[in-house]
Amino acid sequence: MLKILVTSFGPFPGARRNPTAVLMGPLGRWRVRLERFGIELSCAVLPVQYAKVASMLRLLDETEKPAAILHFGLAARRKFLSIETRALNWLDLIDCDASGARASCRAIIPGAPSALRATFPAREIAAALCSAGLTSRLSINAGNYVCNETLYLSLARSRARVIGFIHVPRPRRAGSKRNPVCSGRPTRDDLVRAAWIAILLCARKLRHVS
Repeated sequence: MLKILVTSFGPFPGARRNPTAVLMGPLGRWRVRLERFGIELSCAVLPVQYAKVASMLRLLDETEKPAAILHFGLAARRKFLSIETRALNWLDLIDCDASGARASCRAIIPGAPSALRATFPAREIAAALCSAGLTSRLSINAGNYVCNETLYLSLARSRARVIGFIHVPRPRRAGSKRNPVCSGRPTRDDLVRAAWIAILLCARKLRHVS
């Protein structure tokens, strides 16, 4: 069995209801189905807090011992799924997290590399999502907030062999006017489909690197 950890985030200023947290319910109901593909799924909702996310990631890594980690975060201003290909060792010192605190240091890990590359199959995921009618683009900008911190910490410290991050836009309501294929914001059901695709492709890469 391949152990895959999927995480989302809770609320933060400007997003009282984080759509990535809504993913956890449907994903949890997929556990039995995914086991048929040789995948053991674990889900967790991370706090949008600079001071807490590092310790929670460390705890999840030690207790779950995942072979792959797939993070999902909200990028409210984007209109497509962003497949993040790198994380920067850099945080903004202005924006407050969910607790009202600001980052205490510009560098996530002082003295560490300025950038780390994601190890999940980013290009394959982007292509598969587009084939499924979901707008997706590769991105080299995971932001300067807790999302970027989360990806960087996972890449720097986790023993997982496959690690990546997908930013999602605010979902549109189901039944609203749909733009052409590979254009427009996804619905919540689309986000669930995107997660399913990404999980299966991460599992496929794990089998190739084992």
